Amino acid sequence: MKKVFNILIAISLVFLSMSCGDSKKETPQGFVSLEDGVFKVDGEQFFPLMLNYKAELLEFDDGLFFGAAKYYDNPDIHDATTKEEACDQFARHMQLIEQLGFNTVRLCINVVLSDEDGYYYKTQRSPKYLDKDSKQIIDAIEDMVDIAAAHNLKVMLLLKQSWDDELARFNIALIKRFALNDAVFAFDLFNEPLYFDIVNDRPKSDAVKTATQWISNAKKAAPYHLVTMGFAEPIEVFSWDASMIPVDFVEFHTYNPLSIPNETWWWSHYIGKPWMIGETSLPADNDSVSYKQQCYFAEQAYQYVIDCGGVGFGWWEFQDVPVGYNINYEGTYSGVRDGNNELKPVAYKFADLKDLKQGTPEKSVNYYNNFGYHNAVIKGLVVDDNTGKPIEGAAIRGWNQWWRTGLNTCTDNEGVFNLYSNDECVHFAISAPGYDTKRFDMNLEYLDKNGEVRDFTDLPDRNIKSSMVSYQTYLKDENKLFEFKEDEFDKAVIFADMGEIRLKKLEK
Repeated sequence: MKKVFNILIAISLVFLSMSCGDSKKETPQGFVSLEDGVFKVDGEQFFPLMLNYKAELLEFDDGLFFGAAKYYDNPDIHDATTKEEACDQFARHMQLIEQLGFNTVRLCINVVLSDEDGYYYKTQRSPKYLDKDSKQIIDAIEDMVDIAAAHNLKVMLLLKQSWDDELARFNIALIKRFALNDAVFAFDLFNEPLYFDIVNDRPKSDAVKTATQWISNAKKAAPYHLVTMGFAEPIEVFSWDASMIPVDFVEFHTYNPLSIPNETWWWSHYIGKPWMIGETSLPADNDSVSYKQQCYFAEQAYQYVIDCGGVGFGWWEFQDVPVGYNINYEGTYSGVRDGNNELKPVAYKFADLKDLKQGTPEKSVNYYNNFGYHNAVIKGLVVDDNTGKPIEGAAIRGWNQWWRTGLNTCTDNEGVFNLYSNDECVHFAISAPGYDTKRFDMNLEYLDKNGEVRDFTDLPDRNIKSSMVSYQTYLKDENKLFEFKEDEFDKAVIFADMGEIRLKKLEK
């Protein structure tokens, strides 16, 4: 009944707006909007405290339902044997999420496979194809959203990106279904382009054009909803430039304590859009990383987000991923429940985060050298090709000869960068928000402090990647996750100069 009532209210508001001759669409009651750079619902500020939840399509004799991912269950089989049982389990999960203090859930329904017959969702019985079974699938998604809404949770829906007409048809049909549903907070159209783009080194112009088309289609289908994308590192700017892509707000993902303050600082200063962290966590097994430290992490990461002006905060994820199921480093022990479905201490931290007060952020001591590389440093200058003025916040990445090790930095307010490395970099990419991307190879001459030519032959740790660097090595205090030893990030012994790099301003 509530769902029908909300739809009737929304429809009446649409016709009222049309009858008044007002071309501007007023946000209906209950919907999340962006006003003055913050989220609001019915005029009141709304700060999404979001938990990520992985959902899978389940098939039963009595119908389809998007329920808990398998590893939230046994994890070898799904616990539910009927749609009713799956609904009850999902409802219990949503009730728990609400009780823990979250007000938003990001439902990850983007795992779509394909074969010769088209795109499909895998179930524990038979595949369900996006074209043939579209209505049934969307009905199942709607059932899931309604249950979340019944527990006072707003929903961000993570969709499979619309690479072709079949995916686009399904996504638009799905978005249209929720056009008048105020439970949906936002549609996330692409999860981490940096890692999941099907085109390597996509030209920025093409990425902007592609994303703009997706967003335009979504806005036509559901004009009252917000649209975002799940960006990763600042080097997304090489192709998927959030400053040029017309998302309503930026949602980015960051995990390593050595990177979080630096990436948060970059996104907050150089994109020019409201932003939130959509995914973060500190995996903790209470062995190599203690549960106590995980609790400190949750509080301190949230504090840094609000200090930097973030408008939301998201945690990955609902439950720990069993060993062997994890797709990446972040997912292993980062849930609010452990592998035995028991709540971890961090679960009880989130309800109190809303009481933290905004402070003044400080740039981290490792901002220009995230992982403390110590063999070499490449200096350079990035300027506007037209004006010759320095570009602050340009992103720089270098790779070694075999592309096995990559490392990042960015320019300061004078356009200067210092790219630290342990191995010789020969491949480079440089860009900045609103500018073109330069990709090139360069063999640089390195000198030691005495001005003598040096190579990397006798230098240590040349094969160390960022994933091999422990943040714990750099902590001044084991309970302060983003405060690092000041003297650890400027130890280069050989030096090179790249000179000046000129970037061209792009038209939006």
